[in-house]
Amino acid sequence: MTTPDALIPNAMRLAEFAHRQIGHRRKAPPGEDRPAYFLHLTEVAWLLLDSGLHDDELIAAAFLHDIIEDCGYSEAALAEQIGHQRVAALVAAVSETDKQQSWEERQQHYHEQLAALNDPVILALSCADKTSNLTDMNRLLAKGYSVDRFTKRGFASQQAKFMALNALFQGRTPARLYQRFEQALREFQERGQALS
Repeated sequence: MTTPDALIPNAMRLAEFAHRQIGHRRKAPPGEDRPAYFLHLTEVAWLLLDSGLHDDELIAAAFLHDIIEDCGYSEAALAEQIGHQRVAALVAAVSETDKQQSWEERQQHYHEQLAALNDPVILALSCADKTSNLTDMNRLLAKGYSVDRFTKRGFASQQAKFMALNALFQGRTPARLYQRFEQALREFQERGQALS
């Protein structure tokens, strides 16, 4: 079992190592900055802290939130590695695990899973993740790139995904965090429509 004082630093180290091992970087068109993925993980943790959520297990999960989805860990393997079952369960709750499904099926399953759980902590973790994603997408939209230049689906599909999540986040996530998500979504819609 990880000691409480070591939980977040251990999660940070494991997340940085796992994503670095697979060469994981942020998506961007050729020639654009593709920062190390750890920047995204750190931003998600910061968004949660900034919204007043100072739960060490949640912050550890923020750093690890993509390790099951992207780095080949199972929930059980993560729990054993980090020494904490709740952290692993939080990560599993926001992970798309069946990569054999189409993008649309994965998004639908993700939305249904969040709705069924209806857990404010899990919704906050997802909201912080999606806010960070929207912020990064807005950075590229501001440079004149259309959404399909840096994602596998175009603006309409991405907008539908974020709008469905918006309905889950509104009134169920901390106000400051939701305001950041809503602002990022509004910017995404304005910039994306202009480039579509």
